[in-house]
Amino acid sequence: MADVHDIQSWLNGDRLRSKRIREQYPLMALIVCLIFLYILTGYQAVKQQHRLTDVKKEMMDAKFRYMTVSAQLTNATRQSQIIEALRSNGSTLQENTKPPTKITPD
Repeated sequence: MADVHDIQSWLNGDRLRSKRIREQYPLMALIVCLIFLYILTGYQAVKQQHRLTDVKKEMMDAKFRYMTVSAQLTNATRQSQIIEALRSNGSTLQENTKPPTKITPD
């Protein structure tokens, strides 16, 4: 029967009003604040990790787009592609068949 009375004193709050427990209120408040901060920093770390993953995906996407555009530009600026584009547009320009010569002062 003493155990039932002990449980009832906890449930109705008599134990929480005792002097010994009231002396521990600041410590309990500190522990609750530390637990709250621990959980908060955990959530922030997970959120930052997700942002980092998203930025890495965007960076890889941008890298592949750059490589595609770079390859297209390299292909479009080849001499054979330029000559073919000129001919298809009806230009009268012709390819220079003479090698370049170096002009030196005498």
